[in-house]
Amino acid sequence: MHATDTARARRLIGPAITDVAGEPAGQTQIDRLVARYQWTSGYCHDRIVLEVACGTGQGLGLLRRSAKVVFACDLSEDNLKTVRTTYGSAIPLALADAQRLPFADATVDVVTLLETIYFLPSATEFLADARRILKPGGCVLISAINKDCPDFNPNHPLYFERYGAMGLSALLRRHGFAPECFGIIPMNAPSARSRVFKPLKQLAVRLNLIPESMQARRLMKRIVFGRLQSMPRDIASLAAHRESATPISADEPDRIHQVILCAGRRT
Repeated sequence: MHATDTARARRLIGPAITDVAGEPAGQTQIDRLVARYQWTSGYCHDRIVLEVACGTGQGLGLLRRSAKVVFACDLSEDNLKTVRTTYGSAIPLALADAQRLPFADATVDVVTLLETIYFLPSATEFLADARRILKPGGCVLISAINKDCPDFNPNHPLYFERYGAMGLSALLRRHGFAPECFGIIPMNAPSARSRVFKPLKQLAVRLNLIPESMQARRLMKRIVFGRLQSMPRDIASLAAHRESATPISADEPDRIHQVILCAGRRT
């Protein structure tokens, strides 16, 4: 990674791009977090699991329920301090770049990267290193905001790339993974409140008026989603009775789901 890209990546790891434990959050934001970790946990039974870019670690407790062991890494020491406050020494942590993973070859069964891939200067470097540390037949699990969903904001100033099901699948195939895609948070049956504000959001996206500051984004969340609540530190207790991820085609755009989940098995 070039020095300028490293500096930019370090700028990105704060609250502007992470679901921060204890920060105000809308219900859809929390539902999205729970849904992606519930899907991820289905691949973790009795496996050695690494969550890359774990943020403040809200999903690690859920993964730890089924995994043999869970490791986590992040580029932010502040994020890792929050993880330690939540889980103590139960989860081994590392301060690490997603493109330079501090693990030996063929030592991990599952590598996860959730809603982070577009912030990486080089997704190629991440996938090459993930493949290196994965055992034969291991999985890389990626979630991404779906660029093909009508409410997607393509003007996000921090994205290096945008992804849908086809793009993620093609990327995984190029790096020696067999992809399988799913969708969560269907947008074809929005709430009444979302229907009212959808035209305003689309206009804001078209005119590049989506605010960058956290304070302004919180105000927008309150307008669109209503009353905010505190983002949980550990979502393990919230995962029961949620809708399962929906299988979708890896070879055509998905126009329904807000988030794409892609599981790539190492070939």
